[in-house]
Amino acid sequence: MISFDHPYSQLFYQYVNSFASVSQSSFEAFLPYIAIKDIKKNESIVYHGQTARNIYFVCEGILVSQWMDDEANVYVKNFFVEGHLAGSTVSMLTQTPSGFGIECVVDSTILEMDYQRYKEVIYKHEDLKNYYISNLEENWIIENERRHISFAAESATERYITFLNRYPKLPQRVPQWLIASYLGITPTQLSRIRKGL
Repeated sequence: MISFDHPYSQLFYQYVNSFASVSQSSFEAFLPYIAIKDIKKNESIVYHGQTARNIYFVCEGILVSQWMDDEANVYVKNFFVEGHLAGSTVSMLTQTPSGFGIECVVDSTILEMDYQRYKEVIYKHEDLKNYYISNLEENWIIENERRHISFAAESATERYITFLNRYPKLPQRVPQWLIASYLGITPTQLSRIRKGL
């Protein structure tokens, strides 16, 4: 079992506390269910069409959620960077096949936890419930609405600037075509935007 004092536990604890004040004893209830996993570049942790059962916390590295259409075009839904949760939330909540896969962009280290166990622990602790609600509101409601508005109202250049504000270091760490896909533009368009800036 991972200890509370482990650097990765501390990173996860900081993340949890960024949403709500959570006691050490409440947080420690997660620890028996957490596994540390090293994932290689291009390795998938969730496959498109698979019913997702685990939630992940990124300690080192970058994950990407994406799907491919019938013509082999890749669409990037999200980047998951260090210090953030990753997972196919709708699939976990509804126990239905995931509409996308999650893959490592670079060699990564993650914490893995069964989602049902994660929720069972949360439901037993009032402070963890506060964290869970705040996290869902911020990452799955507010952030999704911001992205929808961005795509509807902003130019490609404005979307790229918004992206840079959220992920300032990613352009140096991931292939440019992934960023272009996330922005809904071609790599050539992205190259022009970057030169213009």
